[in-house]
Amino acid sequence: MANNQSFEVEPFTELIGSEIKGVDVSKGLAQEVVEKIRRVLHDRGVVVLRRQNLEPEQQVVFCQQLGPMRVSFMTDLAVPNTPALTVVSNIIKNNRPIGLVDAGALWHADGSYLPNPDMYSVLYALEIPHKDGVALGDTAFLHAAAAYDAMPSDLQEKIDHAEAIHSLSHHIQKKIEANFKAPPVKNDKPDVRHPAVRVHPVTGRRYVYVTEGHTKAIAGLDEAENRVVMQRIAEHVKQPQFIYRHRWQVGDLLIWDNCATQHLAISDYGDLPRRLHRAGISSHH
Repeated sequence: MANNQSFEVEPFTELIGSEIKGVDVSKGLAQEVVEKIRRVLHDRGVVVLRRQNLEPEQQVVFCQQLGPMRVSFMTDLAVPNTPALTVVSNIIKNNRPIGLVDAGALWHADGSYLPNPDMYSVLYALEIPHKDGVALGDTAFLHAAAAYDAMPSDLQEKIDHAEAIHSLSHHIQKKIEANFKAPPVKNDKPDVRHPAVRVHPVTGRRYVYVTEGHTKAIAGLDEAENRVVMQRIAEHVKQPQFIYRHRWQVGDLLIWDNCATQHLAISDYGDLPRRLHRAGISSHH
């Protein structure tokens, strides 16, 4: 285990996102370095370690240090011989995509439609599309804890003790309405309820857990009030001060906290090849 690495943190915006410099994940990290990364992650919501050079098993070793990995339920899209990693890609081989094509084109938190959502996600960039020298396919993040802190108090009161209904079928319907060209996803997952405002299991901060992509409704509100409240939440959380937009580079290892943040994939690259390896961490233990 290499411990002689420097560890520098460079924030991206006032509230969200940091680059961690001086850490080479391929050499294996002491658990204390992983804990330092985790502390920055909990504070900033999303971190990137750039210019990494990782084999799938090296990504898995690092992810296992963050917590128990969730084996992908999309087994046919797993990285070969590595069931814990999912390929995220639009590349076509033998007439079918080699990976998950539509990776999150609506604001969401990973796994919110599951009874036990993902704690962290770890995405490693292998091929990034470029046009005219500019990288495409950015991922935008919003800091749901900072957004909650800054929320008007009457809106906080509306959702503080409410439950939100998260639904994969609702998500699929929204994608159809928005004309996404994604292949249909098999939906065998019943709707689940989570607190509309969750408490982070480590930091204790409160954060908005209502997302455009997966939240069907807030329980206990009638349809008209639901529309108004959901619209107000969406407009509030999407203000620029809460957002960091990640411009990808090959070798980026991007880690985000699905409690503290929501994210959105920018689908602006058409058929230009894009390929990343994704891992989900189910809890922080």
